[in-house]
Amino acid sequence: MTMLLAEIPDQSVKGVLDALAPFIAPESIKLFDPVPLPPVQNDDDLTQLAQSVVAAVRPKPTQPLRKEALRKLLGGHDTFSDQRGEPDPALRNAMGAISKALKSVFFHDQAVHRLAVPKKTHFPDGTYRGTVYVVTPLGALVRDLLKAEKAI
Repeated sequence: MTMLLAEIPDQSVKGVLDALAPFIAPESIKLFDPVPLPPVQNDDDLTQLAQSVVAAVRPKPTQPLRKEALRKLLGGHDTFSDQRGEPDPALRNAMGAISKALKSVFFHDQAVHRLAVPKKTHFPDGTYRGTVYVVTPLGALVRDLLKAEKAI
């Protein structure tokens, strides 16, 4: 199933819905209002947040898997290229531990997405290829701080 997302002026919504009616059941149409973007953080706030994240996720010498997981997460890991499409339970567990550690900073589920956003990729025929982690500006700053202290 394909999803269509379009910005439509308020005065045109009725016309667009009427035009879609022959192709889509009314219960399949969902209307959404735009959500305002969060306020942009200044560099000082971002640096302070990054330092809090580093303190929460810094790997200890006894945590080599966390160190490897941080390298992959903050380095734009591609599960297809880097793992040849094979699942890695140890990496999944290490990512879970990082996510759990991040809850002390972000207080919500999937806090790891604040550092890198997972994007599912597909082959041209539509079959699942893997996941690529796209590093966020906060993630890049955390990576630079961890590298500067030689933690990763």
